[in-house]
Amino acid sequence: MNKNPRRAADPLELRRRAEERLKIRLSDAQNSRSEAETQRLLHELQVHQIELEMQNDELCSAQEELETALANYTDLYDFAPTGYFTLARDGTILAVNLTGARLVGIERGLLLNRHLTSLVFGADQRNLNALLEMAFTGIARGSCEVMLQREGTTTFFVRIEAAPSANGQECRAAMLDVTERHEMECQRNQLIQDLQAAAARIKVLSGMLPICCYCKKIRDDRGYWEEIERYISDRSETLFSHGICPECMKQQFPDYLSKPK
Repeated sequence: MNKNPRRAADPLELRRRAEERLKIRLSDAQNSRSEAETQRLLHELQVHQIELEMQNDELCSAQEELETALANYTDLYDFAPTGYFTLARDGTILAVNLTGARLVGIERGLLLNRHLTSLVFGADQRNLNALLEMAFTGIARGSCEVMLQREGTTTFFVRIEAAPSANGQECRAAMLDVTERHEMECQRNQLIQDLQAAAARIKVLSGMLPICCYCKKIRDDRGYWEEIERYISDRSETLFSHGICPECMKQQFPDYLSKPK
C-alpha cells in the first residue's frame, strides 16, 4: 500500500487551469492571425498610397495642360488683330480684349459696364442699335460700319460684326479698324468726281462751234458773240498768253522786219 497517495485535483482548480491554458492557446493563435492581417493591411495601404500618387501625377499633368491652354487662349483672345466685345442685350460691355480697348483708346477696366453705343459718333448710333437688335433676335449674323471718336483725338471708322451667343443672352461683336479703307474710298470718289467734272467740261468744248470768219468771235448757246479766249476760259481751265506769229508779224510790222540789223 502506497504511503503517499496522489491527491485528486480539485475540480474548480482544474477548470481554472484549463481555462488559462485555453486562453494562452487562443492568444497565440490570435497573435499569429494578427500578424498576417497586419501584413495584408499594410500591403493594401501601400497600394492605395501608390494609387493616390498616380492620381496626383495625372491631376498635375492635367493642371499643366489646362494652364497652357488658358495661356494660349489668353494670347489668342487678348492679342488678336481684331477687337472682341461681349455685350449684354442693352449694349453694355461685359468683356473686351486688349485689342478692343486699344482700338477705342480706353483702358479695359473703364470699358466694362459701359454702353458700346456711347462710343459711336452721332447718327451712326442708330446703325449699331439696329445691328444689335438683329443679332439678339437671331435673324442673321450682321455687320455695319460706324464712326467712333477716341477721347481727345479725331474720329475713325470701324466695321462691327455681331452674332448672338449660344444662350441668346449675350452678343459677340468683332471690331476692325477700316479708317484707311474709308480714306481710300473717299479719295477714289473725289477722283471720280474730278474726272466726271473734267469730262463734262471737255464735252462743253466738243462739237461744232459757230465762229465769225472775220473777228473770230464765238456764238454761245444764248446767241451772244464772245471772244474766243473768253469763251474757252469760261468753259475750261485753259489760260491764254498772247504773242505774234511770223505771218502776222510780216503783215502787221513790215517796216520792222525790213530794218537792217
